[in-house]
Amino acid sequence: MEILRGVKAMKGRAIFWTAAMAYNGFILTGQGLRTFNSLSITEAFLGALTGFLLAIMFTLRQRRRQRPAFITYSMEQLFPDWVTPNEGRGSDPKPKR
Repeated sequence: MEILRGVKAMKGRAIFWTAAMAYNGFILTGQGLRTFNSLSITEAFLGALTGFLLAIMFTLRQRRRQRPAFITYSMEQLFPDWVTPNEGRGSDPKPKR
């Protein structure tokens, strides 16, 4: 279910950012909605490309934030053959007679 939700979020971001930036690029040409020439088409295409790349960037950022920052292991997992004797901890060795 987690993967399916991530795919839906990526599609939603891709659609939103691509359309929003394409519109933004079209509006920034300074020409009206009735003027539709190669400049407005180029700016809309560049805006759509920028929006698509932003959607990818935000999706990767979200996935990176969901991962734990540090991978932690216990000492038993790192050194399974390392035996620690429990006897004599914190006490002096007994003298031989």
